[in-house]
Amino acid sequence: MTSKEQVYLESIIEGNNLLTTDVIPLDDGDAYATDYRGGSTKIGERGFPLRWGRVIHNVCKSVSFDEQTEECVIATISRTINGIMKISAPYQLSTRMRHAIIEKPFVEHSVRKAQFSRIGRTKDPSKNWKLHAVSLVRGGTEDANVLIDELTLKTGDGEMISLKSPNENIWPFGLDDPRVATVEGETDVDVAVKLKTSDFEPTMVVLRSGFKGEWGQRTLLPLKSENKSGNRYLHTYENTVRAQAKPGVFHAVVEAIHRETLCELDGAVSTSFWGVPYVIQ
Repeated sequence: MTSKEQVYLESIIEGNNLLTTDVIPLDDGDAYATDYRGGSTKIGERGFPLRWGRVIHNVCKSVSFDEQTEECVIATISRTINGIMKISAPYQLSTRMRHAIIEKPFVEHSVRKAQFSRIGRTKDPSKNWKLHAVSLVRGGTEDANVLIDELTLKTGDGEMISLKSPNENIWPFGLDDPRVATVEGETDVDVAVKLKTSDFEPTMVVLRSGFKGEWGQRTLLPLKSENKSGNRYLHTYENTVRAQAKPGVFHAVVEAIHRETLCELDGAVSTSFWGVPYVIQ
């Protein structure tokens, strides 16, 4: 791969919605929505969180290339996300009218891969390489104490994405076969997420979607079942989510937030998320 070809691949990564829309759903813009479901944990004596939201201040991206063969190049796209978690908490248990805003800084990291295949050997890089497949997005804080174990998204017409491990199939989203899931606008999608944790209390799990300039595309996934194996719990969260109407390429981001993030005044932000691309037509 020549330096000119590398510049071309970098331009694809910079401008292709399959590789650029994964961070957008993570930005809530402010604390909003009374969708907290974190079991019996409260913010000290203040009661349960009233609203919460992530505000992203800065995203730094780096790209590295691995020439596996003369016909195949793998790009690793890493991002560092800086911002604050805003939590609206009541002053006292007897009233939910007056409240205080708690702000916690966070640093999250995400990584995904893009596979490029050679289609020619000309002087024009655009005629030499094609984006062939992308991986899911894996992200969260370092040493997160909650980890996603499985994700399933299913539409009424049979479209389904089933991911049991980010490492089992590095290319679940091929552009040819298998293709990125296509969903009709304003149709229902059944979502199921499994988490492994050492905590009995449920974790806050949400599905994020949407597009730049539109906040509020966040849907709570309530706890549906739990199983215990040794000192570990396997919690399953499910809900039906309505896809937005705007056509295009977007990302659905399922996020698990440890309850101490929202309920412990001095607790650090601890998150884990997976992002998967989809098409609205």
